[in-house]
Amino acid sequence: MEVNRKCINYIAQTVIMVGLLNMLGLLAMRQWGLDLVFALSASMMFVLIVDIATILIWRWVVLNHKDMLPSFFTGVSGFRFLGALLMLLIGYLTIGQSGMQHFIVVFFVYYLVSIIHHSIFFSRVSNRV
Repeated sequence: MEVNRKCINYIAQTVIMVGLLNMLGLLAMRQWGLDLVFALSASMMFVLIVDIATILIWRWVVLNHKDMLPSFFTGVSGFRFLGALLMLLIGYLTIGQSGMQHFIVVFFVYYLVSIIHHSIFFSRVSNRV
């Protein structure tokens, strides 16, 4: 089924994207001696959880309620934003004010790449579905 194939492609693209971002983060850690372990792992988990949940819910909406797709995309944007704010709060409570600068930069990169991936993927898929 084409919808299932699209879901698998999205998950595979997300895993590859997160892997590449992690490699860049590890390279930055090594190059500049930064401690980004918490920032990388928290950002990675956020993107994986949100993107996998997004594609699974999208699959359900496409198969059962196609007319609800515009509401789905609006809801995903709000959910992702609120989740990001929650992650920033968790990061602040976990590492404190001193490490927040690095955490915010790393998290912002993951968040931005995730939004770009989401936008490109669903703009292509929505025209076909």
